[in-house]
Amino acid sequence: MKTGRTKVFLSPVPIPIAVKADRKHEHCLNCGNSLPERDNFCPECGQENKDQKVPVGVFLEELLTSLFSFDGRFLRTLTAFFFKPGKLTRAFNEGQRRKYTHPIRLYLVFSLFYFFMIGFLIPKDFFDRLLNAGQATISAVQQQQSKGKGETLDPETQERVEEALKKADAISPVDISQLQAANDTEQSYTWKTLRFLSIDPEVSTEKFGHALDSSAYAFDIGLSLQKKRDLVAHSNLFLIQVAKNLPLMMLVLLPVFAFFIHLLFAGRTVYFIENIILGFHLHAFAYALYGAVILLAFFGGVNSSWIFLAAFVLVTTYAYLALLRLYKQHWFKTLIKFWVLGGMYLTVLLIGMAAELYLSLLLL
Repeated sequence: MKTGRTKVFLSPVPIPIAVKADRKHEHCLNCGNSLPERDNFCPECGQENKDQKVPVGVFLEELLTSLFSFDGRFLRTLTAFFFKPGKLTRAFNEGQRRKYTHPIRLYLVFSLFYFFMIGFLIPKDFFDRLLNAGQATISAVQQQQSKGKGETLDPETQERVEEALKKADAISPVDISQLQAANDTEQSYTWKTLRFLSIDPEVSTEKFGHALDSSAYAFDIGLSLQKKRDLVAHSNLFLIQVAKNLPLMMLVLLPVFAFFIHLLFAGRTVYFIENIILGFHLHAFAYALYGAVILLAFFGGVNSSWIFLAAFVLVTTYAYLALLRLYKQHWFKTLIKFWVLGGMYLTVLLIGMAAELYLSLLLL
């Protein structure tokens, strides 16, 4: 009678073990435990067995590899990230931590992409161009009103106005003495004039304040006259400071967004941290889409008005579908909660933007 025995054949040649030969140690640098030469990790504490003293180039290479490891997992993540709202959040919350890229890493990648697009593509003199164009528009309206209702500008004036609206060039040097001579009369000062008055050391702060109050750019938000002068003189620097502080503000507001979701969907057995993961994914999607839109607007020659509107519709639709997938409530009930969530978050976002602008102004 045959028995079901399994024969085991032992190979006389030892099977080679894959060993990391680079930067190995005989003991663990973390806990001091002795390590055989073949061990890639310490059996006591789990730290990798390799020399941690490396040149700057190797350190940066390992850092970038750990943050932006665009392997097959990252490509698989992108498919679910862009085309299946809420899937990544559900997978992470259900314990699938190795299947897709970590939410924080995904958030870092696309937030860096978005804010790099803003800082790199928006001109450094954007503030001046915007206000100069606004001054040209104001002048056109004032001339139109002075002509009376129903009348139009003469062709020569109309051509000058259109040319000013098209160019809105950066500030060019002007004769300061002419500006000072014009200060003695009551007039509406242009942004160019205010800029040169603010940087001219011979113009007193009181005289600059009089010019500012006589212009269309007068404002009163509790700042001293000297701080107002600094703002006009360094307006482009102020814009750069705002752009630098924006990523930190958005990161601070992300738990607030998760808290609003937690309140609206309190009936569901969901931990607060799970809503934070959803916030990472939704903000990362918004950064990815808006960053791509900015790129298309600057290099693709695409009409920025409708494409930004389309991006906003896509981001809001994506967020709604993600909530619908995760919390599985009726579509109309989810829609109502989504509108409430949008109103609450928009209010906090505007308050945060105002606070961020004010703090950037104080640090100017």
